Amino acid sequence: MKQFLIFFIVVMLVDIANAQKIKDEELKFARAGFKGGINYSFVTGDLENTGGRTRAHFGVLVEYPVFDQFYVQGELFYSAQGYTMEVENQTQEIGMNYIALPVLAKYYIKNSFAIEAGLQVANLSTFGNEDLPDNDPFYDSFNNFDFGAVVGIGYYLESGLFFQARYYSGLRDFNNTSIEAKNQMAQVSLGYLFKTKDNRRIFNEETQDADQ
Repeated sequence: MKQFLIFFIVVMLVDIANAQKIKDEELKFARAGFKGGINYSFVTGDLENTGGRTRAHFGVLVEYPVFDQFYVQGELFYSAQGYTMEVENQTQEIGMNYIALPVLAKYYIKNSFAIEAGLQVANLSTFGNEDLPDNDPFYDSFNNFDFGAVVGIGYYLESGLFFQARYYSGLRDFNNTSIEAKNQMAQVSLGYLFKTKDNRRIFNEETQDADQ
C-alpha cells in the first residue's frame, strides 16, 4: 500500500509538471478500459472476534457521457474478499470471492478528478476455509447474491492512466442464518482507459448548431 501511494504521488507530480491537463472536449466520449488493485475486506454485524482480509481485484469498465461532466460507469470485475475469525485461539481465514457488477454515476471535477457513487451487485463464485475438513455445510449458509452501495474518488491522467479509491458497504446479510453480517470493503485501484474518439460526444454550442 505504501509503495502504491508513493507511485501515485510521483505520477501525479510528473503529470502536473508537464502540464498535461485533460481538456473538456477530450472527456466527452465513451471510453472502455481495465483496472486492478487491492481489497481490504471485513464484516460488520453480530459476528464477534473478526478481522480484515487483504486480497486483489481485477476487471473491465466502460464510462459513457450523459451531459457536460456527468458520466455513467459500468464495471465487471473479480473481487477476492472475506474476513478472518478467531476460533479457540486460532485464526481462521474465510475467503469469499465474488463476480461484481457496479453501476456508478460519475462527475468530473476540474477534468482530472472525479467523484462516483452507485450500487453494486455481486455473485459468490468461490468460497474457502482451509481449517474445515468439509466446506459444504458452511458454504450453504452463505447467500450467493450480495448487494450494496459504493462511493469513491478517482484521478485521471491525459494518457488514460487512472487511480481510484473506493468504499463498498453491503446492504444485505451475506449469510442465510439469523446472524446479521454484511460485507464491507475498501479498494485502491490502478487502471487504464482507452480513448475511443469515434464515440466522441462534444457538448458545446458549435456541435449542437451543426447537428441542428
